[in-house]
Amino acid sequence: MGLKDLFGGGRKKDELVEKAKEVISADGKLTPQTAAKLKAFSDENEAALSDDKTRMRKDIYNKAVDMAKARGKLSEGEAAELAKVQKFLALRDDQVEKTKFDLARLRTVTEIRQGKLPTVAPSNVALRGVPFDPGEKAHYAVQVDIQDRASPSGMPGVQVKWATPYTINSARSHSLPTEGAKELGDGYLIISSKRLVLRPTQGKMAAVAYAPEANLFLYSDGLRIERTIGNNILRFKSKSDDTAEIVGELLAALMR
Repeated sequence: MGLKDLFGGGRKKDELVEKAKEVISADGKLTPQTAAKLKAFSDENEAALSDDKTRMRKDIYNKAVDMAKARGKLSEGEAAELAKVQKFLALRDDQVEKTKFDLARLRTVTEIRQGKLPTVAPSNVALRGVPFDPGEKAHYAVQVDIQDRASPSGMPGVQVKWATPYTINSARSHSLPTEGAKELGDGYLIISSKRLVLRPTQGKMAAVAYAPEANLFLYSDGLRIERTIGNNILRFKSKSDDTAEIVGELLAALMR
């Protein structure tokens, strides 16, 4: 019996979902037995097939995903177990598309910590017109809204320090300052092997070379670059906390 067969008969559907989520989280993490325990729970709770309760199955799947995200990394074993859970719940990729993107970003974070840095294809639109030095590689690019702000207004963020590891999830509790910012349009933030490059949709490109004196501050939703006078505020358009994790880990790997 599949989990979707469970949401019928006279049982309270939401209670079953919560019990299924408890089965997933019982060990405190994803294990090679997670999908098997979910199947056993289904077998023990027989019910007639009703209609396809996609929302409830997605809720159970997302609980399994949250278990991995809470650790701030995704191992190959966890990725394989999540695939088994998805298959058992009969969820198509398009039904969990956003979650799949989140997992891909989490996998990228994990690989960066292992020393495997991502690269941006030269054909990527984000790199159009950007001059690179010989041997310089583009490792990541993200769309951003660009603002100018006089001060961080009591919201300093997490400082990205030279030759200092990034602390997992440290940026998640910090949000960019919003009041008093001047809108400057949008563009791409490119993280290369040598510098941060800001390529605005309109206007001139700007770059900050990696150096001990660079004043960079990370937030869950963006990056602040402190200038001699004022600050550049770069707000990630991705709306995912994992974007900040990627940026934080990449900068820690490159700024040394």
